[in-house]
Formats: sequence, C-alpha cells, structure tokens
Amino acid sequence: MRTCIVMTCAGFISGSVMYAYFLPKWIRNVDVRLEGEDGNPGSSNAIAAVGKGLGLLCMFLDVFKAFAPVFAAVTWMDVRGAFLAPVMAAPVLGHAFSPLLRFKGGKAVSASFGSLLGAAAVSGALGILVISMLVVKFIVVVHPDSAKVVTAFIAAALAIWAVDSDMGGRVAMTVISGVVCVKHMVNPNKDELGISIGPLCVRFENRKIRLGRKISKDDINNGSRM
Repeated sequence: MRTCIVMTCAGFISGSVMYAYFLPKWIRNVDVRLEGEDGNPGSSNAIAAVGKGLGLLCMFLDVFKAFAPVFAAVTWMDVRGAFLAPVMAAPVLGHAFSPLLRFKGGKAVSASFGSLLGAAAVSGALGILVISMLVVKFIVVVHPDSAKVVTAFIAAALAIWAVDSDMGGRVAMTVISGVVCVKHMVNPNKDELGISIGPLCVRFENRKIRLGRKISKDDINNGSRM
C-alpha cells in the first residue's frame, strides 16, 4: 500500500510537467496554446508551432514522463493488480489537470500511451488501445480527430473488461479513458462529425444525418476542371 501511494504521487508529479508547453516557451518563446484551434498545451500543437524537431522531443517526453513511474512500479517494485490502477492513472491525471498550468493541462493522449506502455508486461491495455485506434482510423473511420479519439478510448475501455483479466489494467484503462474523453468532449475539434465505412460517409450536420459517398481525389480533380 505504501509503495502504491508513493508511486501514485510520483506519477502525478511527473505527469504534471508540461514539456510540450514549457520547452517551446523557454527555447523559442512560443506559446503552443495559441497555435491550434483547441488551445491545447500538447505535443501536436508543439509540432505545429515549433517544428518536428522540438515538437517530437516534446511528444517523446510526454510519453516518457508517464512511462517511467509506471514501468518502475511494475518492474522494480512489483506493484500488481488493483494497486497498479492508481499508479497507471496518476500520470494521465497529472497531465490533464496540471497544477503547473492552474489545472488546465493537455488532452493526455501521449501520456495515456506512455502509462499503458509502462504496464505492458502485466496488462494488455496498450494492445487493446492500439487496435481500437487502428480500427477508427482505417476501418470505421471517425472524424474529426477529437471524435476519433473518444470513440477509440471508449471502445478500448469496454473491450478490456472482456479480453484482459488483469484488474489493474481494467480499472486504469477505464479511468484513463474517462479522463481523455472528458478532455476531448469539453474541447473538441470544430469540424463536422462523420463516420466513413468503405465508400460511404455518414455525416451529422445540424442534428441531421446525411448519407453520401466519400470524396475522392478524382472527384476533386474533376471538379477543378468544371
């Protein structure tokens, strides 16, 4: 119990360090929250604001800051089962509600992957989330990105209870999914909601559902000649 509490606190502190905000601010004097439509202090906006070099470093650090405490708890301190759940959730909560930014943190996708990667030796949560992300990206394509992320995390949270017996991973995936979904639903992308399956596209416009065909590059080229 004591180890669980210590590592949960360590994970929250580590997760609350907003590298994607502070590094661009210190190195380039750029506030990444002003670069994207969502005002998110995350690595995606860092890449857009300061380029791939520094932006990808920010993304790596956002993943690593969640990976490190969870991996240490699993590998060196033998934290398992229900005791692992708060350790896994803590870095994600720290990132999403960082006290260093007055509890207005990021959307926590990178931190989520880092935390699940740290527990990969004892939990299948990472693999389930990766599969869910691939499905909504390439098979049942949900857009915009905020809706895609919400769908993938909800699917992963439901699937893990059916296919993974590790209680720590189950609870952690559920909590992490809840945090990520809330952050994306409160601050979503402004694009129109839609779902594409094969050649069909279902769009939700002003509370009306419209069924059509996905626009291809040929359609765009043909339209430009008209």
